[in-house]
Amino acid sequence: MWILTMEQEKVHYHFPSLFKNEGAKIFDYWVHQVFGIMDDVTNKQITDDINIFISPNFDCPESWSNMSPIRINLAMDSLLYWAQEVYQLAHEYCHVLINSPYNPQMRDEWFEEVICECASRYVLIKINENELAKRLYPGEFVNYEESMSNRTTYTFDTKSLAVETSETLIKLRANHEWREAERYLANKIFPIIVESDYFWQSIPELARFNNDNTFMENLNEWYKESPEPAKPQVAKIIKLFNDN
Repeated sequence: MWILTMEQEKVHYHFPSLFKNEGAKIFDYWVHQVFGIMDDVTNKQITDDINIFISPNFDCPESWSNMSPIRINLAMDSLLYWAQEVYQLAHEYCHVLINSPYNPQMRDEWFEEVICECASRYVLIKINENELAKRLYPGEFVNYEESMSNRTTYTFDTKSLAVETSETLIKLRANHEWREAERYLANKIFPIIVESDYFWQSIPELARFNNDNTFMENLNEWYKESPEPAKPQVAKIIKLFNDN
């Protein structure tokens, strides 16, 4: 049974009745911290209403930016797992900000999953410096970020992805939820991203990926359309795949 527990401006929360509103206000606080951080660095703000559903019965977090209101599902069994909330929400809100086309999903949108993984890590680190976080949850947001980045169980040569017949690229295109490979790639990309917050202004251009392009052509189009301040970091990311 779903119950609407809170409405804050454009954000509407839907919790299962078993949660009993426990921790709803602080949950709402972290939600708005995530939105504020991502809105600021992307220089983009979502003005549409957003419905956030939280349930232990969801298989995974998901988002639908093509719905009105926008819908975000968080797969959680408590409102008190703040780091998990921030991690999942930052990832899904990153997808919303990119707003890739739906039906069909572009074959190279697996790369968007990598960037959204980086968004989760970035926001966890930023929130760790929040004064309330320091008082209530000292060090735990960044500890959660480190636990995510250390979950590396699959490695590969990033330059292999420049080859369209690459076994890893083919598998990534077939399974956009291949988290082991995506986390490994996020580990390579994240140090470049944190060089400058300007990078985040480039992420809406990921929606330009096209099935008629090779993966490298999609990356080059991303670079071409990215704002000038973000181009140096985008170029460094592309260099991970191609020395040319």
